[in-house]
Amino acid sequence: MTDDIWDTIIVGQGLAGTTLAWRLVDAGQRVLMFDPAEAVTSSKIAAGLITPITGQRLALSWRVNEFLAVARAFYASIEQRTGQRFFYERRAVRLLQSVEERMQWAKRAGQPAYQAFLSEMQPEPLIASEVAGSDGGGFEMRAAQLDVAAYLAASRGMLPNETAALDWSRDVVFETSHISVLGHRCRRLISCEGFAASRNPFFPMLQFKAAKGEILTVRFHAPMPERTLHCGIWIAPTAEADVFRVGATYDWERLDQVPTVAARAELEGKLRALVRVPFTVLDHHAAVRPIIYLSEAVMGLHPTHERLGVFNGLGSKGSLHAPWFAKCFADLLIDGAALPDEVDLRKRTL
Repeated sequence: MTDDIWDTIIVGQGLAGTTLAWRLVDAGQRVLMFDPAEAVTSSKIAAGLITPITGQRLALSWRVNEFLAVARAFYASIEQRTGQRFFYERRAVRLLQSVEERMQWAKRAGQPAYQAFLSEMQPEPLIASEVAGSDGGGFEMRAAQLDVAAYLAASRGMLPNETAALDWSRDVVFETSHISVLGHRCRRLISCEGFAASRNPFFPMLQFKAAKGEILTVRFHAPMPERTLHCGIWIAPTAEADVFRVGATYDWERLDQVPTVAARAELEGKLRALVRVPFTVLDHHAAVRPIIYLSEAVMGLHPTHERLGVFNGLGSKGSLHAPWFAKCFADLLIDGAALPDEVDLRKRTL
């Protein structure tokens, strides 16, 4: 047992845990992270897309102006500290797939809130004809992308951490003034475990509606624009000019990390139908998204264990939402500030 007491131990060094750790460190906290360092997790294979206009309804992402301003400043500060780049301001093209989508866009396009995110000059054509067809129309918007795997790796190199898989029933001991965890003592213990929290005995109230997602990494054999393309699937750039990520599938039944032939065939089929550029599949990954009931983040302190907390359920907009929500949670832990009701573990009906 070490003599020092950590202010906070965080279990899980994914997007949620890493971002919360930075927020606490910035507030002067001593933070230790436990993570099993699995090669494939939902955070590590995430595309990190930050897309203001999303979904079949072409809706503006909730509070996108506020969230994006906070995310932009936060990631810039971590880039400066780590000396590595992982946040990119990128244009995104959304191609419309149906009459319904075109009608929906006709209602949205002229609204000032939407205009604020559209490129000043819409390219004509939206996508070069040798790359893809855009006869159904669409639009180009200002967007962003977080290289999540690079962000996690750079952060792990600077934040105190231990490689360990925690057995909450055996390894966590509640003392009068602290919690003991695998030879360490802390004032607070926070679960940021993603879908693994479904096996955490302290948080049975978390109602997951998790989905397995599969993603391809492909190399295109002709130039592709350095933009994200959305049309039934998404195609996202990487640090290598000819290598892109393609996703994603949803499987609500088989909640494992095993890539499947069916999902690969689905993604390849959609990619060939959309893009005219030949490609080779370089890699194929699967992971379980930690989606929670109502598809909203959940955070806060345990109803009966004041020193125990959780931060989970960031979902597909995690790269956009994590910095803002992590700041909210850090303010609760340090100053007792109230959390937004819709994400507060103690106020939500899960």
